[in-house]
Amino acid sequence: MSRLRWNCHLLMGLFPVFIAVSSLSAQQAGCTDPQALNYDTSASVNDGSCQYPHTTTTARAYIPRLSNRVHETSGLIYWKGNLWTHNDSGGDAEIYRLDTLKGRVRQTISIANARNSDWEDIAQDDHYIYIGDVGNNVGNRRDQCVYKIEKAAIPETGDVSLEAEIIYFSYGDQKNYEPDAYNHNFDCEALIAFGDKLLLFSKNWADLKSRVYELPKIAGTHILEPKGILEVDGLITGADLSSDGKQIALCGYKDYEPFLMLIYDFSPGNIFSGNKRRIAFTGMFGTQTEGITYFSDDSLLISAEKTPIAPARVYRFYPKIYTAPALGNP
Repeated sequence: MSRLRWNCHLLMGLFPVFIAVSSLSAQQAGCTDPQALNYDTSASVNDGSCQYPHTTTTARAYIPRLSNRVHETSGLIYWKGNLWTHNDSGGDAEIYRLDTLKGRVRQTISIANARNSDWEDIAQDDHYIYIGDVGNNVGNRRDQCVYKIEKAAIPETGDVSLEAEIIYFSYGDQKNYEPDAYNHNFDCEALIAFGDKLLLFSKNWADLKSRVYELPKIAGTHILEPKGILEVDGLITGADLSSDGKQIALCGYKDYEPFLMLIYDFSPGNIFSGNKRRIAFTGMFGTQTEGITYFSDDSLLISAEKTPIAPARVYRFYPKIYTAPALGNP
């Protein structure tokens, strides 16, 4: 083969690689959400930098009063056409199936090898339910864990007692275990199942931020390191992942005024690459929102525990008007 023909073959072989590299370099990172203050029309890749105006809205009561058996509802999932919840610290080691019309208890699942030190949230994947005994108001706990129960073991009707796998963990970045009630950054009340791991969102009493930790779904003992920090300006108390895996909703409150944090349009495996929008609720002062779940039509149901001025109840909210423009949905 002549040198000229060899060079031509070499160039033709490199041409597809050159096109691929050029295509990647042509992508520009920036804010891709048209609703953001810093929307960049030339950006084609979201880099999580979107900033939003202060946003307030309202949520209506969907179940005005829950059963007294779950007056301290602290976590929420929607599974098989029903809501599932549990009580807060000191309650029985049980989860409850509620009907979605009046919030009445229809089934009780006891966890035989568990105790409710401070159950704060509940999550699910296709095969398991995860119950987070992760609350740490005082800041000195060393026995946080997640109870993992198999969905297939839960009967269609009737109460049952089940054994759970136990996933223990501690925070690698926590060095001080001196009691410091409601004035530290190592509480946690929110978790979701995310791929092959659980994501835990801390409830930072001291700085009102939230660190994110990754916990393997494997029974045993794990030491967790923070993967990132969310600027939430409040106390995060619940979390859920949408059924399509494209959105995360966090609920919480600041000075007993509830808010949501919506995380969306993120790349697989990296929630920090997505938009993070805070939405404050008005007209709900004194409402202690605790649990959150995506409902059948992608609305959100948010549970609130009983307070001196309001019964335990469930609210409903539609996030689509905020997330659809960025996700390209109608």
